[in-house]
Amino acid sequence: MNASRLLAAALLASACSQGCSKPTPDGRLPVFPTSGKVTRAGAPVAGARVTLYGATETLQGPSAPIPTATTDADGAFELRSYDPNDGAPAGDFLVAITLPEQPPEGDLPEEYVAKDLLRGKYDNPDRSGLKAAVPEGGGELPTFDLK
Repeated sequence: MNASRLLAAALLASACSQGCSKPTPDGRLPVFPTSGKVTRAGAPVAGARVTLYGATETLQGPSAPIPTATTDADGAFELRSYDPNDGAPAGDFLVAITLPEQPPEGDLPEEYVAKDLLRGKYDNPDRSGLKAAVPEGGGELPTFDLK
């Protein structure tokens, strides 16, 4: 194998080791158990909706999942891509977080939309400033400490 082919193969292997997952026969990307925590000024945030959007081509498109989770009373979450708490594919993500208000008691009109208690500061992954890297095999993400 000549030097240029060897270099190309090494670069491809390196790129694939950072989130290049092949879909399974059913079209799903492999996912790994992934958890994390959301805090605000150091205190746990309960009820926050965490959504990860693929930042690379491999994690975008119709077969790529959009991992999501809702934080518990301790601010902890476990991501879901296809099935409850199954995790997320390995790779780099942009993150959006919202904190919906609790709906009022009683019948709600069809057009009711819960307000985001974070006032939209983190609802757009392109401007939230939040990122996550899910390692091959999954694990715990660094805490998202909202200001």
